[in-house]
Amino acid sequence: MSTGPIPDRVATARLFARYGRIDAALPLQSLARLQTFLADASGDVSISLQFGLDAEGRKQLNGSISAKLHLTCQRCLRSLPLLVESELAMLVFANRQELEKQLPTGGYDKDLLVLDELQAERLLAEKLQSGSQELGVATEQELDLRALVEDELILSLPLVPLHEDGNCSEAWNSLRESSEAQEREVTQMVPSPFAVLAQLRTGKDKGSKG
Repeated sequence: MSTGPIPDRVATARLFARYGRIDAALPLQSLARLQTFLADASGDVSISLQFGLDAEGRKQLNGSISAKLHLTCQRCLRSLPLLVESELAMLVFANRQELEKQLPTGGYDKDLLVLDELQAERLLAEKLQSGSQELGVATEQELDLRALVEDELILSLPLVPLHEDGNCSEAWNSLRESSEAQEREVTQMVPSPFAVLAQLRTGKDKGSKG
């Protein structure tokens, strides 16, 4: 078991074979992509990851991620605390060929992760950032745990962060109540078309009797 700061990347071969475990806390401030969605990046992400092999010898990653995030309510523009809890259940493959060979034909109930594709994306990003003309080749496949955790948190965010009704600022609630009152007033002032027809019908009946 590994406890403490989470490593940026871990070599996967021994970790899965030895059923390794990582329990760690990751500062939200270290997750640059996630910060763009947050009003406040204080606090940590609690991470618990279990590596191992399933009954058919495939690499599997299980665990949980939890964090209290502070978003911005898009209605009142005030802080919106959100507790995010995400469960991980993944089958991990070295490459696309291994995936096609080992993937069960009867379907699966876990997410799929292909390490060489992730590594190619990382190397390309590093090349673009450094301006290098060559891509390095790792001697052993690595798993970018920080990126994995960050992706899970981002996918757990609501599309439009909003407080529940009645929990926004007093100013917003006052504005909403005023708007609703105006709508009711306008509705009461506009006569119903059925009422108008009824009046016309009544007038017609009176005329015919005379």
